[in-house]
Amino acid sequence: MKVREVMSYPLHTMKPDATVIEAINEMVARKKGNVLIANEGLLKECLGILTSGGIFKWVFVAGLDPNEVKVSEIMTPMPLVTINLDASCNEAARLMIKHDLRRLPVLENGFLVGIITSKDILRCLECYD
Repeated sequence: MKVREVMSYPLHTMKPDATVIEAINEMVARKKGNVLIANEGLLKECLGILTSGGIFKWVFVAGLDPNEVKVSEIMTPMPLVTINLDASCNEAARLMIKHDLRRLPVLENGFLVGIITSKDILRCLECYD
């Protein structure tokens, strides 16, 4: 099974100058534990990723105000571990295990087209029942 068959899309991204509180609100509204950071435009170049764990560690534990901190200040910046749209789910799983990750941005020709998570990978197992 290919990444393109199980990845999440359309993809919602945030600009790097958004505040952490805006990211939190977006993540809660979309029931996601992360948001990819990219500049606006039809072809999006991934700049980084912001996770709920990163917010907790870099904002709340540090005692910072999420209304004042920009996502670009605490995101994990590129280069990220990414995967190609046409890669197999097995390859995505191998990358996640190797790098201890739960999500991978999906790229096509260097541009962001989706995200695949460990939960998406588990859906591949349904095909083998």
